[in-house]
Amino acid sequence: MSDLFSLLFALTSCSDSEEGEYTLTNSIRIVSQNVSDMDVKASEGTIVVDAPSSIEATASSDWFTTSISGKTITVKTTDNLGIEYRTGKVVIKSGSDVAEIAVIQKGTIISVDAKELYLDDSQAELEIPYTTNLDFNCQTAEDWITCKAENGALKISTSENATGHIRSGYVYYQAGSIKDSIYVQQCEVEKDLLGEMMLVYYDAKLGDYNALNAEFVSSTDSAGIVSYALVLNDLGFVIPVGFNKETNTITLNAGLKIGKFQEYEIYTTLYDYESDKVITDNKIAISGSFSYDKDDKATYLTFDDSNKFDEFNITSLFLSAYDAQGNPIGTLQYLHFPYLMK
Repeated sequence: MSDLFSLLFALTSCSDSEEGEYTLTNSIRIVSQNVSDMDVKASEGTIVVDAPSSIEATASSDWFTTSISGKTITVKTTDNLGIEYRTGKVVIKSGSDVAEIAVIQKGTIISVDAKELYLDDSQAELEIPYTTNLDFNCQTAEDWITCKAENGALKISTSENATGHIRSGYVYYQAGSIKDSIYVQQCEVEKDLLGEMMLVYYDAKLGDYNALNAEFVSSTDSAGIVSYALVLNDLGFVIPVGFNKETNTITLNAGLKIGKFQEYEIYTTLYDYESDKVITDNKIAISGSFSYDKDDKATYLTFDDSNKFDEFNITSLFLSAYDAQGNPIGTLQYLHFPYLMK
């Protein structure tokens, strides 16, 4: 055993000696390189090598190329359109020796601190911060909106809305090949939304759309709390609704008492056509946001459940009758695919 140990020790010592035949060396030496942190935009970097003979350089990916002049390798990248860093390598050969250098390119950075702007009707000046490592620009097709990208801020101006109705448009922005937009809406509830409108619905008996005269109203109690309702003038019913002034969204719940017809109490119920299910739970609702159609010159709000309730796909609003004991008697009005029009 001691003789075997002595032999192994001798071989190890020989391989570590200056003249040992087991010592491996590489004749390629990297003098300098700047390709490990390439810009997100198409750019150039270089790798300078020292080698005793001519060199070859091969790119491992198709998003960059290599060329050689003497002992200098030039690396040219294309734009990185993704958000992730991407990596590749340059394989360098000189004689039988090989060396590899990693090529790393930054990913696209773009962040804009707004997706939607809900404004009142007055003239406004806003600055929306943005961050990007690409050239950034903006534009809009609206004559009442201006935009300018400057010093890390998207400067948006709106003129006063004196149209008498809600209006909306988009500011479009682009960084490199990435495009997105900011939705801009101007509206004041009292001036642009409250008042007479039509509650339009599909009438299955008629086989066409029909409409009820309606009015969107607000009231303020002694504590200063504002509440909203849809008044159905043709039927004499008042439907309490939730209203979000930030997004101009109406929410209408099932299970709301809205008036009387003869001796019966009338409640709102919702209906899922697919499952043929009537919904009375007052936690379930339909909602919609107002928008203006330039071609029709009308303001619309289409009601749906916005996929908020996985178990339902609400299509209709029913006005349902109940007796004094709370037993369902029948449906007074079927309002399929309802929407408001002003």
